[in-house]
This record gives sequence, structure tokens and C-alpha cells, in this order.
Amino acid sequence: MLGLGALGAAAGALTAPALARRYGPGPMMLAALALTPLTQLPLLLASPGLEWQITIGAALFLQLACAGAAGTTQRSIRQIVTAAGMQARMQAVSTWLTSGARPLSALLAGALGTWIGVLPALTVGTVLLIVPLVVLARSPIRALRKMPEPPPAALPSPPAARTPAASPPAHMDDARHDRVLGGDAS
Repeated sequence: MLGLGALGAAAGALTAPALARRYGPGPMMLAALALTPLTQLPLLLASPGLEWQITIGAALFLQLACAGAAGTTQRSIRQIVTAAGMQARMQAVSTWLTSGARPLSALLAGALGTWIGVLPALTVGTVLLIVPLVVLARSPIRALRKMPEPPPAALPSPPAARTPAASPPAHMDDARHDRVLGGDAS
């Protein structure tokens, strides 16, 4: 099942550019985020058996395809609209936020599962998957029909007036030379 999920993530990432061109990045990401909570339903309804394992594997494929497509597109948009000098900072903050949230989320999910039970905790998690959809639906990105244009490149600043570097006084050169040769600098 996990292998199917990984294939879904790869499929979503590979098809993201074509989907964004055809439907627009905003609508495509909205559709992906709308499908994601629905892909959790088989997990909530499952019972033992091969049929449910296959169903959950197919749902995981679709869920991670949606995540791959939406994630690839949103990262591309961020990179396009971020100035070149800020790219590393932008990516570092994004990685820190998403990677940093995972252990905390796992801890909270485990605590919630222990407190209210596994099925209710999975239901809460499924409902929480609606939050990114609502946030994106309320943002200007929802209307984005094509990838944004990169900001104009900053014009290079004129070269500074070049002044020759002042050379150190002669007695300093001699002292440095004496130290190198092991002599007394006084």
C-alpha cells in the first residue's frame, strides 16, 4: 500500500505542470486539496480483508498524487515570485515549517488517538484536511489561471567609485616581515 502511495506522489509531481497549464494552477490546487479529505474515507470505513487493502492503497495513491501535484505547483509559484536573493531563505523557512510540524503533529495525533481512540482521531485528522482547502479558497491564488511572471530583475547598481587601497606604512611592513622570519618586531 505504501508503495502505491509513493507511485501516486511521483505521478502527481510529474503531471503537475500539465495540469496547471490546462486548468490553471489555482483551480488545480483547489481540486487537489478538495479530493484529499475524500481519500481518507476508505481508511475510516475499512474492515479487514484484501478488498479494503486494495481500496486503501488506491486511495493513498490518489491522496499522494494530489499532494504531489499541489505541492509541486505551490513550490513553483513560490520560486517564481521570490526574488533571487531570497530563494534560499524562502526554501529554508518553508522546509523548516513543514518538516518541523511533522513530529509535533505525530505527537498530537498519537496523544489524541490514545485519549479518544484511533477511529475518532482519524476522523479529526480527516476533517482537519479541509483547513488548507479553506485557506486556499479564500486567497487570491484560487483565481490564478496561469503561472505568474517572475518579478523584474533588479538593475545592477553602478560600480562604486574605485579608490586605490591605502598601503600600510613602511614600518608596519618591516615588522610583519620580521615576524615571518622569526626576528624581533620592535
